[in-house]
Amino acid sequence: MQSKYTYPFTAILDQEDLKLCLVLNLIDPSIGGVLATGDKGTAKTTMVRGLSQLMGDDFPFVNLPIGATEDRVLGSINLEALINQKTTMVDKGLLAQAHQGFLYIDEVNLLNDYLMDVLLDASATGGYHLERESISQWMDSRFCLVGTMNPEEGALRPQLLDRFGLSVHITTPKEIKIRTKIAMQRLNFDSDPEAFYQKFEKEERTIKTQVLLAKERLHKVTISETIQEQCAELTIANQVEGMRADILLLKTARAYAAYYNKEQVTTEMVTVIAPFVLQHRAKEYTPPSNQDQEQSSDPENQEPKEETAPQNGQSNTTYQLPKTVRQGLKFTASKATKKQEIPLDTLQKLYQVSYPAQRQPEISVLQSVKNYLSTNKFRTIYKQATKKAVARIVFLVDTSASMAIEQQMGYIKGIIEKTITSCPMQKVQYAIVGLQDTTAKVFQEFTTSTPQILSVNYQLKTGGKTNLGAAFFKVYEVLRSMNMQTVQLFVFTDGKINTGTENPFQYAVTTYKKYLARIPKATIVDTEYGFVRLGKAQQLAQQLRLGYSTISDF
Repeated sequence: MQSKYTYPFTAILDQEDLKLCLVLNLIDPSIGGVLATGDKGTAKTTMVRGLSQLMGDDFPFVNLPIGATEDRVLGSINLEALINQKTTMVDKGLLAQAHQGFLYIDEVNLLNDYLMDVLLDASATGGYHLERESISQWMDSRFCLVGTMNPEEGALRPQLLDRFGLSVHITTPKEIKIRTKIAMQRLNFDSDPEAFYQKFEKEERTIKTQVLLAKERLHKVTISETIQEQCAELTIANQVEGMRADILLLKTARAYAAYYNKEQVTTEMVTVIAPFVLQHRAKEYTPPSNQDQEQSSDPENQEPKEETAPQNGQSNTTYQLPKTVRQGLKFTASKATKKQEIPLDTLQKLYQVSYPAQRQPEISVLQSVKNYLSTNKFRTIYKQATKKAVARIVFLVDTSASMAIEQQMGYIKGIIEKTITSCPMQKVQYAIVGLQDTTAKVFQEFTTSTPQILSVNYQLKTGGKTNLGAAFFKVYEVLRSMNMQTVQLFVFTDGKINTGTENPFQYAVTTYKKYLARIPKATIVDTEYGFVRLGKAQQLAQQLRLGYSTISDF
């Protein structure tokens, strides 16, 4: 018989960062949720389920499986009422059920594109329109999105990533004592869940009480102008786009102050919560090196001791620091200066596209019922299936005259051929875009035919000038009706852009940012040869913040 108890939230060890982020979202749901990434088997899912048990019926908590059907997620017509009562009634979907609560998605990066788009719309507008056969109804859906994922299983779309208010990276404990204690606690829980839960029942009630008290005093917390400026400086220093991060820094720090029963936000509080807000929004978050983790002998730099939440509304004088801060957090904004080799020898290391799970055929309720009423025989009528997403790779090749000087084109053709033939069983679509005279041309639309793409690659010829801006726009024309999150782009060029406008280099940069910025993975492959190099391709990668490699790496 399955126990009614889940593993207690307060019994989970060595994951204080995630526990803190979840609690802060309980205090202020407008923070927008938490994304937990990291190693498998680190209690990410267990913690979220424990939180649901801790809050009880006071907080809607909905689990959205990644294989859920569209009708289950959005809502559907009540078939029983339609047949027996001849009335149209709507069964609320999971998104509507999560209104004013938590929506939990395990392996959120594997969610199919359509449902991901619905999540984005709902989180932005607070609801969605349910369109089903004969009904059109607005469904309220304001929720905190809690997602867990293993980055090795695929990337998350940038638009959805930004919707998570906070993010936490989870690592496997390395200390022997902690690992043994975790293992033994789990054994004890599995042996007698009720007895184990009773040991932590007082702590569970305490946390819940503190959350409810913090919610009451949340809007009484003051934020000084100095703190406001500190938050703005952090977002500017980390080159965060938009204003969402500024707002979330203030909201999260305010919730933190309310949790510790403080009347105003302090600089230390902002330092504590900043990594949670910024590390998934900064251009690049760099973990601290070993040197950064060495503790200073200066008393001012000694880490504060960790304490639990205040008891019975009383304030503490120290705060729970996230692990990233305790280790010596630092942020950097430079991305393209780090050399990234293209894993052309295996497609398994290419950008991992989030494939939706195989969807079960969906019943067309209205058509099935109409058929039953007219024929007195029930026959299930299914909706047309949605096609599965596919991975796409675009090779943008600088075929200008300069590519013939040192036989760069021969090397480029070899690299492309090696990429295509390395994993022939992979279902990947390829396209080739190149330069022609003073503009650009699509030499091959997307195809899964290996002989076709190899033939086009073999026939590429050099000549003309370099109008990379036109080439970027040509890539956009190929992709504009597709989901760019399934695309990886390789740009083979020496960066010597010499036509297009009065400033052709800047024109290329502007065009890329305007039309192709949504591509999650793009790499500039520098084809420049010789002892004296201008480094234009590397400059291009730096300005666009793309991956960078050189043709000599191969």
